[in-house]
Amino acid sequence: MNNDKKETKIKIQIVDPQQIALWGMKHLISTVKSFHVCATVTNGKEAVEHAIAHNPDIIVLEPELDGEDGLGLISILLEKTKSKIIIYTGTKNTSIHDQAVVKGARGVITKTESTDTLLKAIEKIHLGELWINRNATSRILMQIAQANAPKALSNEQKKLASLSTKEEKVTRAIQMYAEKTLKEIASTLNISEHTLRNHLASIYSKLDLRNRLELYVFCGKHQKTENPEAHPRRRASDI
Repeated sequence: MNNDKKETKIKIQIVDPQQIALWGMKHLISTVKSFHVCATVTNGKEAVEHAIAHNPDIIVLEPELDGEDGLGLISILLEKTKSKIIIYTGTKNTSIHDQAVVKGARGVITKTESTDTLLKAIEKIHLGELWINRNATSRILMQIAQANAPKALSNEQKKLASLSTKEEKVTRAIQMYAEKTLKEIASTLNISEHTLRNHLASIYSKLDLRNRLELYVFCGKHQKTENPEAHPRRRASDI
């Protein structure tokens, strides 16, 4: 009885604009019995087509493709396949390395590193690990933290944030029903005209405005619109 099982190999696709580099990479990776190079391509279009066709476990990508956005290709490949991406590049620009990882690459290898390092990185990344040096990790975490940090509010946004819930509701009603009288707007809010005028006096004070027209223009420029389709289109006289 034969209990031998066919060995499942790690399928690898290589993307590099240089044919000589592709040939060298293919022969290097093929020296490992558990690796199988399923495709070698020189551009983004072929990279996507072959990745969909062969479903590689690992894609080794040189991001500096001739006239193409190699970093942008990372997102496309991840969207269309389940492959893990390793950046293999000659550039020493660490910002490119970091951007690649932020976009989803699982590791970065430079062409000055040893061939053994590349082969080891492929193996580790296939097992689910990341291949990023400590300095790069710190830089990337800082970039992510900065990207997720709350943005500073403008003076106008700070003024709007000072409004009470009822006052904000009034400003939106003024925007929504620009053609109506105050009495009609008060009716839509289920409050008296006197109460509406009191709210407006407070709003004018907080926003440093003088009248309803200035309020309309101010909110049109600086207040987030929950339902843009419900608001009237701007006329030239409103600007």
